[in-house]
Amino acid sequence: MAITLVSVGIALVLLVGGGTALYLIGSKLSGGSGTGSTQGKGTTTSPTPTATAAEDEISISEPDTLNGQPKIEAEELESLTADLEGVLEGYPGAANAFGAVYGSLADKKLVTALAAEVDIDDPQRMLDTVFQSFSGESQLTGVSPASTGSLGGVAQCGSAVIGKEDVAICGWADEGSVGMILYFYETAVDVKGDFPDMRAEIETKG
Repeated sequence: MAITLVSVGIALVLLVGGGTALYLIGSKLSGGSGTGSTQGKGTTTSPTPTATAAEDEISISEPDTLNGQPKIEAEELESLTADLEGVLEGYPGAANAFGAVYGSLADKKLVTALAAEVDIDDPQRMLDTVFQSFSGESQLTGVSPASTGSLGGVAQCGSAVIGKEDVAICGWADEGSVGMILYFYETAVDVKGDFPDMRAEIETKG
């Protein structure tokens, strides 16, 4: 059951990832809109990077553990995580893309993480595109801003039900990366506190 739930969750990400790639391609062709978010969603974070942030080098790496949980090397998930990486690598200019599942199948402590380095002209609009796509596929609800910790950019979390199970989805975007973490058997309220530190295990800036 846990494998099935993770598989369905990853399949939804693959659908969303394709739409996100099209957004990035359109943004590059148009030279970037620079107009800011069309949604807002109550966040006061500016989508325009500061001069200092723009000078910071952003790096994405695949951690061996995430929030103290080991990477799951289940054969049933290998092709799906490879597909995740393939979608991310298809983003214009993307580098160091990864997709991985962490936790314990037996204990139902499961997260899927994916991220890539990619230049983004308008992080808030990018994130809105991701979450709007997810809402169409999985009835994502309660989307609201999340803490970005020390890394800046913009972040959001929302809750969905896949099958009959809760799944929380948190994502971020900044001028040099985009990423998402799916928390199975959790709601957004449950995971918002852990999300900034988990993002910091994947992304570094300096």
